[in-house]
Amino acid sequence: MKIIFYIFLFLFSISLWATPTDTLLLPRRGATQVPTNTRLQIYFNEPIQKGIGNISVYDGSSNNLIFSIPVSCTCVEIINNKAVIILPSMLSTNQVIFVKILSGVFKNLSSEPFIGFNSNTEWRFTTANGLIMNQSFNPTNNSSCISIKQSSFQIGVSGNVSINSSFVGKISIYAKNNGILHDKIYVNSNQVVANNTNTITFTTNKPFLPSTEYYILIDPVSFIGAGGSVYEGIYDANTWTFRTSEDKALANHVEKCGLGKVTLKASYNRERVQYRWYKTATGGEPISNEAGQPVDSSEFTTSIENSTTYYVCVFSNGCLSYERTPINITIKPTPNSTLPLPEMRVGKGTYVQLEANGGEIYSWLPTDGLSNPNIANPLVYVDSDSLCYTVTITNNVGCSTQKTVCLKADNGEKDLFIPSLFSPNDDGIHDLLRIKGKNITEVDWSIYDSQGKLLYRTQNLSDALNRGWDGTFQGKPMPSDVYVWTLVGRFSDGSSFSQKAGSVLLIR
Repeated sequence: MKIIFYIFLFLFSISLWATPTDTLLLPRRGATQVPTNTRLQIYFNEPIQKGIGNISVYDGSSNNLIFSIPVSCTCVEIINNKAVIILPSMLSTNQVIFVKILSGVFKNLSSEPFIGFNSNTEWRFTTANGLIMNQSFNPTNNSSCISIKQSSFQIGVSGNVSINSSFVGKISIYAKNNGILHDKIYVNSNQVVANNTNTITFTTNKPFLPSTEYYILIDPVSFIGAGGSVYEGIYDANTWTFRTSEDKALANHVEKCGLGKVTLKASYNRERVQYRWYKTATGGEPISNEAGQPVDSSEFTTSIENSTTYYVCVFSNGCLSYERTPINITIKPTPNSTLPLPEMRVGKGTYVQLEANGGEIYSWLPTDGLSNPNIANPLVYVDSDSLCYTVTITNNVGCSTQKTVCLKADNGEKDLFIPSLFSPNDDGIHDLLRIKGKNITEVDWSIYDSQGKLLYRTQNLSDALNRGWDGTFQGKPMPSDVYVWTLVGRFSDGSSFSQKAGSVLLIR
């Protein structure tokens, strides 16, 4: 057991005091066609920090020193387990290069030194015959409001290029706030096009996150040009960046009973954003308030005359949502109700039938004295001088309206009167011919034209007293003329009025 313990202790001490080693060099050892603006990159087997000393770059043909870069320079950047050295200037074309790094220039977090490269053969590479440089980007660098569905990207370069078939390069897209890899496109895939032109086109694999800044890196030497020239690549997070637009706003469709004002509401997955409201799915100016400024709140009230669609999008950091969210407004019909009328003359101490129409569901209030408060025509016993009932009428699409009828008792007085003139022209004045009277309990009322043709008849007391004749026959308006009526009925005390007759003048 002691032997095993000492072996474990020995191995642990070795791992504790082991020096960092390199796992990858870029450019790679022995690489050719290296861009003349290359950066030096060293990947280690563990996180590192800066030590003391210089990184030296030599001409491999003459052994002359080209650059001596102190590790303390800001041009040397440490990123976890990677060191990046930015050279002071470009290298020459077709130049053999070797790099020396003294021991202790880099060290691990336990201050154990990286041994370095002390010979002219350990890290050696050759530059290309020419450099093809980036000239333009689409979307442009530092673009904002890029759609999260953006999938096509283009690079304009300084010469005609083709895909380098001898090198598996890649295009990498990172989220800038956390450095997480979002997408990776291999240059030799069918997503990348470079057919000996000065334009490189590639398409991404997946949509972007909203309101997020991204940057694009491209491996150098991924593309080659004439005469052995190579593409310079994109090394850092500031060369090609863009910010995506906001996501779509959230909103529910609206159903409204009848015309008039409606309030539309939108929301978003975070606070402190504004909104823009539109009448069209694309194009057009946003809806403005009375001051001529765009309506920017999450709620918008407007008057509508028919079913329509409005659109809303989020506005933040100068960017709109990549797509407008539709809000369908559906106008549902309100009950087409003509009954009850506002007032009914009734006999005290009698039963009266209330009447409502235009709906499928009825609810009368108060319920006191009603035979059934949930039907269209309940009976009510009149035991006071005045009773008022309100009915809520709901149709088959769920829309409701309310009407109130007041019952006025006649206190036992007997009276009967039919006007001699009415004008059914929908002006609200004398539009209906109705029986006027007190304590009438039964009627049989008929109206004829001058030729004796029956135009209207009712034995319904409520109809005769409250609705009456509207001057039509089978839905068609009758002309201005004199019409004859006959009436038989009974009062609440049991007395009857025998055959009565008279005439009425209809005026259009």
